[in-house]
Amino acid sequence: MVLRFLSKAALLLLVPAVAQASDPKRTVNVSNWDVFQKLYPRRAIAAHEEGTVGFLVTLDSQGSVTACQVTHSSGHPLLDEETCKIITMNAQFKPDPGLSPSQVRTSEGVITWKLPASTTVLAPPTPVAAADAPEKVICKKTVRTGTLAGFERTCMTQRQWDKQSDETKQVWDELQGRKGSTKGS
Repeated sequence: MVLRFLSKAALLLLVPAVAQASDPKRTVNVSNWDVFQKLYPRRAIAAHEEGTVGFLVTLDSQGSVTACQVTHSSGHPLLDEETCKIITMNAQFKPDPGLSPSQVRTSEGVITWKLPASTTVLAPPTPVAAADAPEKVICKKTVRTGTLAGFERTCMTQRQWDKQSDETKQVWDELQGRKGSTKGS
């Protein structure tokens, strides 16, 4: 009788431990929120904006993001824009040894922007027409100054890349004009 009682008591004590152990997703979500909260746009938190954003990333053979495009909208432009910024700067993907260095692959995913205390049931994301989507983010690697092995990854929209290129050209044009060029004289 005592043995039977102890075995039932032991089972009762194990049930919460098993329930906790079988829900590692909750533990991961709590720890992910600590990181995610730092990335959640402050204005979106203040406005209680939540939603799910679908995206498509282009990856190189090393698993680095080379481009990101929003495919499904949360209904909140700020969250849609921040999605690709977060993916391009923070996401890590597994390398694909089957690809040559010049080949790329694509991967789809979603980010669910949800505040921790929220009980709101989120609507499914809506497909985005290409004309209405936030601008595609393009990432480029450059050699880090002072090292032969280090790279920096810079991610911007095509408009930002064009502006940076124009500004760089303007600086070089000004420098060439100062060197004593006889053009126009």
